[in-house]
Amino acid sequence: MSRRVLVLLVALGLLATVVGVAGGLMLGRDPGPAPAAAGPATLPETTAPVSSEPASSTSSTGSSTTTSTAGLTLKARVVQRLEDGVVVRYDASEAVTAVLAWGFGGPSGHQLRFPGPAAQGTLKLALDRTTRAVSMRVTGQSADGRAGSSDTLTARRLVRRVVLEVQALSLDIPRGTGGIATGFRGTTYTPLGPATDGPIVSSEPYAFPSTVLGAGERSSPLALRFFHQVRPDPRRTQVVNLAIPLPRTGGSTLTRDVTAIGVTAHLRLRVTVTVA
Repeated sequence: MSRRVLVLLVALGLLATVVGVAGGLMLGRDPGPAPAAAGPATLPETTAPVSSEPASSTSSTGSSTTTSTAGLTLKARVVQRLEDGVVVRYDASEAVTAVLAWGFGGPSGHQLRFPGPAAQGTLKLALDRTTRAVSMRVTGQSADGRAGSSDTLTARRLVRRVVLEVQALSLDIPRGTGGIATGFRGTTYTPLGPATDGPIVSSEPYAFPSTVLGAGERSSPLALRFFHQVRPDPRRTQVVNLAIPLPRTGGSTLTRDVTAIGVTAHLRLRVTVTVA
């Protein structure tokens, strides 16, 4: 082999070695992330939801429990019973918009709003058409939305009842026959007649049943229906309404003489009013 050929072979060998090393270095290099995935990762901010419900705390000692709604307390009471309703008052730990919920058998079905907002308030619940007890509860809301309620109250209006007793009743019938019927607050008794012989007759004592008085009622009529007949004339009748004054409470005795169509009635009455 000639010297020129030998030098050429050695040069080619060295060139192959250099190319192999360079290729290895290129293959071993980290190409890095894809362009779309490059850059730092970012997490979105998270905020805990804010509850709109008021916080409440309960503490108990032994068998008693006290509950407050975020510091708001509310109490209610009946301060007066009247013949036509009840007066209710509330006291709150701060100014509230207060409502009285009421009903029969439970504090629902009807509502009345107190004047306000205020920390105290009073209103009258009109109950002149019923003698039933009602259930009531006061609920209140503060300016920032916190709410509270009172315990349930039960009350009814002041109820006055009257009983009228006819302790004595006699008739003067100078001629012919006569009689009398008496009516009081929807009940009628005919103690004498209508064709009772005179000249003087008397009845047994009797009493009308107890009835409820309306609000502010201070008198009630006793209807006296007189009968009188002198034959051969036909029987005559006439009604006289006798006003019976009613005490606010307690009893009173009345003596009255009433004459109509030739007959005179002598009455002794006892009227008694009770309050509950």
